[in-house]
Amino acid sequence: MLKKEIQRIIILLFYIFTVYLPVYAHHGGVSTAFGPGSPIETASPMTLGKGTFLLYERMEYVPFRNMNNAEPENIDTFTFFNTLAGFGLTDALSLYLTMPAAIKEQDSLGKSRGIGDLEFMAQYGFKYGERDGIRGFYQNGPEDTQGTPYTMDDLKMSVTGSISAPTGTTSNRDDFGNTFDIGMQPGFGAPSYSFGFSASRLLFPHFTLTTDTSFRTFLKYHDSKAGNEIRVNTAGGYEVFENPDGFLSRLDIIGETNVLHLTKDQGEDGKTDHDSGGTILYFSPGFRASFGKHFSIGALIKIPVWQNLNNESVQQGSEGLEHYRAIVTVTISF
Repeated sequence: MLKKEIQRIIILLFYIFTVYLPVYAHHGGVSTAFGPGSPIETASPMTLGKGTFLLYERMEYVPFRNMNNAEPENIDTFTFFNTLAGFGLTDALSLYLTMPAAIKEQDSLGKSRGIGDLEFMAQYGFKYGERDGIRGFYQNGPEDTQGTPYTMDDLKMSVTGSISAPTGTTSNRDDFGNTFDIGMQPGFGAPSYSFGFSASRLLFPHFTLTTDTSFRTFLKYHDSKAGNEIRVNTAGGYEVFENPDGFLSRLDIIGETNVLHLTKDQGEDGKTDHDSGGTILYFSPGFRASFGKHFSIGALIKIPVWQNLNNESVQQGSEGLEHYRAIVTVTISF
């Protein structure tokens, strides 16, 4: 009875978001990568399974490089907290609601903290594999959901779509009483929508290759518009330890490459901002430790190893100009 009521609430939320909200967010997001063996940043195609609930917390710490031309107002650090709740409506369809928060610190100006923009995401999972002795495309069944071991014959896939609502704080002021720039606010003032595709396959025993790509676009905020995001991620996960009956049931070593391309922003005058946008490549080592089938902890260090930014010298505090991004995730399903 309780699960039926929750399903109705989630469907109602989906209707409200898609009908009554315009469709903008910010550079970043939470991947659908949960459970034993899954990557950290690269989205996994595994769905939750019918009737399964998920609670997921992601913490990200970002220290930026200081530049002389940005003194004395270098952007120092960003710290993000993303709390996600998910529910498996069917074995193939999973729904998620992300509730973010942020702390952004700028030298000599102070801290901007608060709640970010709510985001609703839907994921549909399917595979190319065998069912009843016939190979073909099938939507996910119970054997294809989160926490279920892979078979080498199946190519798992999923498509995702998300929309965000401009519910976050955009009015924080610095230590001198002036309103922070929008990039320093926890919220981003306008909705966004995104679409993504992910695929994963067990290439040989204990090693799984996962890849995803996504596109995010933005609406205008005060006649300005953030550039679009294109992401391409690839992850290799190797299972180094497994003991289903032990306290630590599984340990995976993960290596990822993450490519982010940002198109140029538009200013309030409608003109293109040529001091924005570019392409960044990250190399990201990490691990995921699983404790039973329903609890896991993941960690990843994203290190920018190459970037091609437009007028890089004036982009202090943007993607590609951080020292690193440290990510920790905690996942509980039931």
